[in-house]
Amino acid sequence: MMRSILAVLAFAAVATAFAPGASRARSVASTSAPRASSPLNMGLLSGDDAPEKLTRENEPDEFFSTNTDKMSDQEKIPIAIAGLVGISLPFIAGLIALYAAK
Repeated sequence: MMRSILAVLAFAAVATAFAPGASRARSVASTSAPRASSPLNMGLLSGDDAPEKLTRENEPDEFFSTNTDKMSDQEKIPIAIAGLVGISLPFIAGLIALYAAK
């Protein structure tokens, strides 16, 4: 009987540890000073000029590109192989460990 009560209390303590506390939220809200709300424009609707739609004709010659974009496909192959090996190697090592444990 006592064990079951302790188990229920422990489960309740763990379950409420991750839930946001209503009393804690109320106390923080009441102690903080009220803030004046201001509109958040972030430059999206700040002017009457709509941005021009990007097309091939009006695209700048110097556009954003990464170093990998500048590489040829032959130069990208080692990067792709390294990624595949890096992802599959832990699984292969795990299979070897499982078969070695038998």
